[in-house]
Amino acid sequence: MKNTDTPQSLLGRFWLPTHGEDTAVSGVLDFDDAGATVRLEGALTPTGLLANAIVFAKLQGSHEKATLFNCFASARKKGDGTVVSSKIESTRIALGSLRKDLGGRGVQFRLLGSPTWFHEQCFDADIGDQSEAVVRFKAFESTRYPLPDELTLERFYSAAMPFGNWGSEQFHVNRPMGFRIVSSKRLDFDRLWAAMYRLRRFLEFLSQQHLPHTQLMVFDEADVERGVPDIEVRHSSLHAVKPKKFEWDDQLVRFDYIKDRFSTLLVRWFEAHQAYPEAFDRYFAAFDRDRKDVILHFLWNIAALEELHKLRTTRVNKKEFSLLERLQDIRTRWFAAFNAKPADDVLRQIKDSRHYYAHAAGDLRDKAAKDWTLLRYGDFIAALSNLEILALLGLSDEDAIRLANNYWMSETLALNKYPTHWTDP
Repeated sequence: MKNTDTPQSLLGRFWLPTHGEDTAVSGVLDFDDAGATVRLEGALTPTGLLANAIVFAKLQGSHEKATLFNCFASARKKGDGTVVSSKIESTRIALGSLRKDLGGRGVQFRLLGSPTWFHEQCFDADIGDQSEAVVRFKAFESTRYPLPDELTLERFYSAAMPFGNWGSEQFHVNRPMGFRIVSSKRLDFDRLWAAMYRLRRFLEFLSQQHLPHTQLMVFDEADVERGVPDIEVRHSSLHAVKPKKFEWDDQLVRFDYIKDRFSTLLVRWFEAHQAYPEAFDRYFAAFDRDRKDVILHFLWNIAALEELHKLRTTRVNKKEFSLLERLQDIRTRWFAAFNAKPADDVLRQIKDSRHYYAHAAGDLRDKAAKDWTLLRYGDFIAALSNLEILALLGLSDEDAIRLANNYWMSETLALNKYPTHWTDP
């Protein structure tokens, strides 16, 4: 479940939308970072079983109502088959809604770690003599960017300031940065989610950091202009990303470098991400797993680079390339990015390694790269994909090389990252 709250338990009554509230069964809803579970005194069906169902709930506490999506249920029965109790598991909960068609006119969320990448001054301080210090900040600050499909992105800071601090020796101001993606018309949740997902991927690509989303909320009946959403969404995932310390040296492109054209690049990213999902899906499959499996890291990055290369070759002039020819063509295009030109033997071993690991080509076992060499090749391919994606966003080749000409990219493209191949067993 994509949130950072402590585990919560809420008493409630639960029923199937098709059966009506008069059939509601008492139970307890538990949700935390691991998911959501409802334990019922009985069941919602005669067998106690559910598969991919929607369940309504009236709850006690701050959330008076909720809709549970993608519900699966199991049951405990007596010897005669009578259901004693049942358990429902859900992957998505809409707290504050009793609608089967989850959606609205906007989605609000945070991306943990993203304020560091934007690197903006949030507070200003005048430190006078020892008796006085003045701190200034804006309680609310907002920047809007246009998006495709008549959407608008709002990036905002909203401060929460405590009052009544007489006798207190500390003062804390919370001024988190949040995002809203707003539509002129009501959209279903999947459309809102897709827009949020594309923004997250854009910032992850530029920063090369994992930026998990949190505090996901939807404006449905609530007025977007008031800025207070009426639905809180808890969404579980098989692959949860935990926030880490922001690594300044790992960034691909700093916000300061592209601040004047951020809006243009954002629109181009949304258009490209929607038009060419295969290339981006494979790129981020490798990015998300963060080298946990060296072979998959290599294969996913190869697949991403192939798809990106097809966008400017095969899809344009219908010319087909072998993998080795693709690598050679990419090397030629980005020749200026290399401190030392990668040899044909290196490109050939990358090709052989791909065929061995992807197709179990036993005759290539001895030629395939392994261990540190394979990891080095996976990162090398990912670095080439970075250049191809920057160009896809409309940057010139020279500009892409300049923006990405930082230490780790240079080392990766020079195949100097990790222990060298001379030390490999």
